[in-house]
Amino acid sequence: MIDFFYLGPPKTASTWVFECLKEHPEIRATDHSETNYFDINFYKGEDWYSNLYSAPQGEQLTIDCTPTYINSIQSLERILAHNPNAKFSFGVRNPIERAFSGYWHVRRLGHINYKFEDILDTYVWFRAWVEPGLISNHVAWLTKHVGAENIIPIYFDDLQKNPEPILKNLYEFLKIDPSFTPETLTKKVNVARPQNTLLARIGHKCFEKTGFKALSGKKEYLEGIPPAFRQELNKLCTPEIEALSTLLDRDFTHWTKGTDSL
Repeated sequence: MIDFFYLGPPKTASTWVFECLKEHPEIRATDHSETNYFDINFYKGEDWYSNLYSAPQGEQLTIDCTPTYINSIQSLERILAHNPNAKFSFGVRNPIERAFSGYWHVRRLGHINYKFEDILDTYVWFRAWVEPGLISNHVAWLTKHVGAENIIPIYFDDLQKNPEPILKNLYEFLKIDPSFTPETLTKKVNVARPQNTLLARIGHKCFEKTGFKALSGKKEYLEGIPPAFRQELNKLCTPEIEALSTLLDRDFTHWTKGTDSL
């Protein structure tokens, strides 16, 4: 029986949350995050899922941190069928910055070569980078079915400024020792960055003296989202941002006027 789920979406510090929880002696977790049991691995059955976890040590809470669950009502329904008394958390981040960070996480691995401003050219690319951050409908569904008292949002902007009280609050929410300090607390985990392959580093070093840095991807990454394209994304995401502001009783409208860090 899983007691707590971190639902995502990706690039909202989900890996950091998982590592900070995993280190706590009162938590039982899998070796790696993202079991994906309640979405893509559900057909494998409960025995497969159970075998991902070691035997509990005393009164440990069991957790599942899979950052795609928030994007699937079917996954949420399966989770509630599994444990209707579970507790939940999810990340809240500017959907535009989240999309850019997610894009660069994959771009640096060399799996894609199109530019960020091309992501609205096809629904497949939109679905890959923008849609995962549009969580307001699913947050509303979850709140309706489990109650706000069983949910703790984690705000990415606050986490960037001071992670310690955020983590302590999460520990208290789970009723585990809030004084525990994990090694991961002050680490940046799974951060988006330009390509870091040997070829990319050599390319950047060779060409930076001439002012041409395109081969490494670093120039595009550091320049961020082109202003005109950001404006277009602002218009697209404004209804989502306003809906989240209402749902969570916190004003996020500044997201369409500035940027946050990657």
